[in-house]
Amino acid sequence: MGRMSVAKKLLNRGEYTNLNAFGKATEESIEEIEEFLGFPFPEDYKKFLSEYNGGTSKVRYSKFFVKELNQEIPLDVLYGIDVKRPFDLSVCCEEFEEDMLPNSLIIGDDPGSGLIVLITDADKYGIYYWDHSFYFPQSSEEKNTYKVADSFKEFINGLKNP
Repeated sequence: MGRMSVAKKLLNRGEYTNLNAFGKATEESIEEIEEFLGFPFPEDYKKFLSEYNGGTSKVRYSKFFVKELNQEIPLDVLYGIDVKRPFDLSVCCEEFEEDMLPNSLIIGDDPGSGLIVLITDADKYGIYYWDHSFYFPQSSEEKNTYKVADSFKEFINGLKNP
């Protein structure tokens, strides 16, 4: 049957069962972190936080494809709000604050040192893979961030089982 989308049907029904969810984020906690960061989150990402609040991949590891690297990257975790370190959105945002573009936040990582970034600026909107440790030979000081999806929902729908 080939590789199937891990989450497409499940996310559309509001059930992402391939994730060990951290719980549910409250509307208030989502609004607080939006205010702290200074920009609103996309609706699909807010829905994900309110239903799952991030989590770790049940299937070690669901993967996403980075076209510019021609690589499938394993997903380790999607961060949540008010969860234990190092999986908390605000902790990660503070840690990388000086390196981040405006209107962006780190929403997860791979098992190595790569990060998953949500950018909400209109001209760069989408989900990106940030190879901040230059693991891949294609990465350099000038280019180490690669677009993965046009939206959070597209990113989730594109996850594949290993």
